Amino acid sequence: MNDHTRREMPYSARQIVPGQLSYRQLSPGQLSSPRAAKSLRRFIKRMSVLVIVSLLLVPILELVLHVNHQSQQPVHATQAALSSQDALIASHVNDLLMHEVTLQQFSGSVLLAHHDKVLLRKGYSMADWSKQVPNTPHTTFYLGSTTKQFTAMAILILQAQSKLQVHDPICSYIAPCPRPWQQVTIHELLTHTSGIPEFDHTDLSNASPESWITDFDDVQLGFAPGSEFSYCNVCYQILGYVVEKVSGEPYCTYLQQTIFDPLQMKSSGCDQPYLSLPDHAVGYASWRVQDVSIGLDAASQWSFLCGAGLVYSTVEDLYHWDQALSSHTLISQQVLDEAFTPYVPSQYAGSSYGYGWFIAKAPSTGHRLIWHDGRVDGFRTYNGLFLDDGITIIFLSNLSTLDELALAKQLEQIVFAHLTSA
Repeated sequence: MNDHTRREMPYSARQIVPGQLSYRQLSPGQLSSPRAAKSLRRFIKRMSVLVIVSLLLVPILELVLHVNHQSQQPVHATQAALSSQDALIASHVNDLLMHEVTLQQFSGSVLLAHHDKVLLRKGYSMADWSKQVPNTPHTTFYLGSTTKQFTAMAILILQAQSKLQVHDPICSYIAPCPRPWQQVTIHELLTHTSGIPEFDHTDLSNASPESWITDFDDVQLGFAPGSEFSYCNVCYQILGYVVEKVSGEPYCTYLQQTIFDPLQMKSSGCDQPYLSLPDHAVGYASWRVQDVSIGLDAASQWSFLCGAGLVYSTVEDLYHWDQALSSHTLISQQVLDEAFTPYVPSQYAGSSYGYGWFIAKAPSTGHRLIWHDGRVDGFRTYNGLFLDDGITIIFLSNLSTLDELALAKQLEQIVFAHLTSA
């Protein structure tokens, strides 16, 4: 889930972490004479110099070979030929990402599209260093808070089916309902304006979903509902619980039936243990240093806890999702307008919050950027749509040191530098 605090758009944190090295230890054996010992000492001295030089060359050679492997991967595009402008955008974005790999600052998969043409679809660095499995466009990643757009859409689909109303109190759909929540609406959960504080629910061993809810009985609101914005992960877990109560299905099952299956998002979900997925990326705290394992390998009754940030997907599946939104394949323009309305200023200067999305102005004056990022142990993600310009930028990373917002800004600048100069 995102650790969103009030701040300006950050600069990239260039924390370079060397790869782990290994080398052979010399074992000369026993000596039979002083002359042999002296000779061996000279030999060891020379070999020590060679070992030191070798140790300095190993990471350089490793990096050269790795980058060479990456450079030989094809820059995928659609069957339709790219214009010279689009080809130039793809080339410059690829160059930037290759450079970030050499700096050990990026690992993941990227998809860039312009007016329904895929300009770049490619994996960079490794999904699993220990098994030497590279990232590809088919690699699965945890989404972190990019998940929230799916939770919000599930709520809007239920509203379109006349099964709930977003301006109803959440207690209309949850029983028993904590006393402090009586005045909180679904709209306020969606927009992070409910006043419900974050709450630690890590211990589920002796609990039920009902007792999870009643634990909030003595947790007072941080502010009057609707009066402030405060980014709230637990609010989207509560929304996941509302989805379950209204639909009668586990949260993950409902997403699968109403979103992932209809859109042929075959590698997306939250109903399987992440580490059991055949093409999953391993999360890394820093370059080649594996992060702690995360996941909710629990009974389906707890699947609503995934609503804040534990859906997994691929760049290709997210592109199916983005295309469906733009073409109204899944929902009507009216529902889309509700999701993309800037209801409240967010913690990011220039961005407001809708339903599961941040809404900002694009570099082209008056044009909208609809986006969300995600942060969870070992993963950084971003999904951005420039609706008026036909630009889609998606990247999923398995490297925690990545500053996803700074990278998104760099990619935007490359794209719009070429679009505005055309």
